[in-house]
Amino acid sequence: MMNLIDISSWQKGIDLQSLFATNPLDGVIVKATQGASYVNPEYAGWVKWLSDHDKPFGFYHYCDGADADAEATHFYNTVKPYIGKGIPVADYEGEALLKGTSWLKRFLDRFYALSGVRAMIYCSLSVVREQPFYDLTDHPLWIAQYADMATVYGFLDHPWQKGSVEPFSSYAMHQYTSCGRLNGYSGNLDFDQFNGSYSTWLELARGEATPAPAPAPTPAVKPADPVIVSEVLAGKYGIGAERTSKLKAAGYDPESVQRKINELYAIGQSCKKYIRGNENYLNSIMWIVRAL
Repeated sequence: MMNLIDISSWQKGIDLQSLFATNPLDGVIVKATQGASYVNPEYAGWVKWLSDHDKPFGFYHYCDGADADAEATHFYNTVKPYIGKGIPVADYEGEALLKGTSWLKRFLDRFYALSGVRAMIYCSLSVVREQPFYDLTDHPLWIAQYADMATVYGFLDHPWQKGSVEPFSSYAMHQYTSCGRLNGYSGNLDFDQFNGSYSTWLELARGEATPAPAPAPTPAVKPADPVIVSEVLAGKYGIGAERTSKLKAAGYDPESVQRKINELYAIGQSCKKYIRGNENYLNSIMWIVRAL
């Protein structure tokens, strides 16, 4: 594991040498570019210092969501001298989210064509869950997920993280707070934990390591709606092991279907006193099912 911070022009004046000397800081990711023309005025000086002192570093492009090819080309032209030394990152948030992952793929494909390196994707975990990333899992993932907005004094060994990152098989890095504090700097900092060693970092920078293939997405389980319950009660799926097997094959969870049946029988039992004459009890239950 490695402890990192990510910085932009908001941290102008930060003393990197002091931070490394007085904290268990391993590396820094620097904002390089945004859109098709902006360059962080602090980028060149910071990255040169990090490179000269053999510190793990990366550089990111804040995606504006305009012309994907133009943004990727601008990013590449800016960071070209450090390709193979630092990890490139596509910062996917803000307005770019409105363009969707198809826009992000065009950006990443263009950058890869120019550099030969697959850029890391930075985004919040909620975005991974809300948008389709299935054709981007050959890129390493850097997630942002915070337990809260409380101040964090010093790096954490085990930052809070909850939830799946599917369709990615894993995440390479975790930004776990934007309210981190270190000796030698009076403001808030983003804290990041990289799940690997310096050699792994360099492999990603050189494009020599890619994440493990993502598992195939798990098919969604169909809900136990009145139709399937009616068919089960009518005997269409058999009984016992036969019913279980057929329900699974049809995409249903046998236990949830049985729970629904139990609920309906309980309703029927409570309504039994209202059933008149010789009406069949099961037919009454079926009537209730269809009425739901």
